[in-house]
Amino acid sequence: MLKEHQAKHVIRKEVQERKKREAGQAATLLAHALVDHLNTGVAEAYVNQKKLDTETKILHANVAHFAEQATLWLKLVKDFNQALKKIGDEENWSCSIETDMRTISSALEYAYKSHAWSGIVLQYFY
Repeated sequence: MLKEHQAKHVIRKEVQERKKREAGQAATLLAHALVDHLNTGVAEAYVNQKKLDTETKILHANVAHFAEQATLWLKLVKDFNQALKKIGDEENWSCSIETDMRTISSALEYAYKSHAWSGIVLQYFY
């Protein structure tokens, strides 16, 4: 009976050891599965962070380029406005000169006609 008890005890101990090893292996597999799942999320976050960093650098470069372009456009518009003002000033000047020339032309024409008319009148009387 003692031998039988010891044999059963040894068998139970072996079964317990086997179950203990299986439980340990299962716990290790579970831990690896959990870590792999977490690592997958971390790896995705890392990849996304790298993509965001790259996109941020590209966006920053584009913004700098846009700022340069906007500055150039503003300078062109300012220069264009200055040119339009000069054209307007020159147009006003030319209109003023034209008005003065018409006045002078009218005065000369009037003087010529008056002189010519007086010559005709003088010829009539002489």
